[in-house]
Amino acid sequence: MHILLIFIFCLFSFSVNAFQVRPMVADLSAQGSQSQQTLRIINPSDKPLTIDVSAFNMSISDTGVESLEINEEDFLIIPMTTIIPPGSSQSVIVRYIGEPIIEHSKSYRITVEQVSVDLNNSAQSGVGMSLSFRTLFNVVPDNAKANLIIKEKKQLAENQWGVSLENQGNKYVRLSKAQWNIKSKDKVLTLEGMDLSRALSGKILLPNSKSNISISIPKEFQAADSELEVIF
Repeated sequence: MHILLIFIFCLFSFSVNAFQVRPMVADLSAQGSQSQQTLRIINPSDKPLTIDVSAFNMSISDTGVESLEINEEDFLIIPMTTIIPPGSSQSVIVRYIGEPIIEHSKSYRITVEQVSVDLNNSAQSGVGMSLSFRTLFNVVPDNAKANLIIKEKKQLAENQWGVSLENQGNKYVRLSKAQWNIKSKDKVLTLEGMDLSRALSGKILLPNSKSNISISIPKEFQAADSELEVIF
């Protein structure tokens, strides 16, 4: 029990002193002044923080599985590696330098990874922990719009629906940032914010793509006799 308490305390202390990254989501233009974003990385701990910044292409399967592929060509990142002193912050410039003319939005993960953390402050201990933030960067063409279509909904369990979605537009959709309205006879349910985010199995739908997601719905709402509306 004593060892368990020490372990929990160490984890809590680590989370309190973990670095911060802002913003976590950003939209960029394919060219011009809006094609650049500054990341601010904050080190609140009492030890120096070494971080690496990388860019990845992001793709999502129809079942909502996210895949990443390293991309060293579409972004200029300055600096890519840096050491942040205790109690300080570092600004990192992230500039899109890929194709200047695109027909649909492109989504990337810009990762900020801590190189290493030695919880025992001993080079010989071999015990360490690293933390990685995956920001979401979207490069969006001018006047791009999402067009979300609800293709099908079905009952998966007593309090769970399966919903087939299609984005026929040329801009990505953040499903968790919408308002989901469910109506059944004289009952109305609105899901948004954190409640919606916790209820959804998938959060993002890329342009010109389909996805089958699940959503937790109170058991008094059945998919067969309910209406579903998603509002952005």
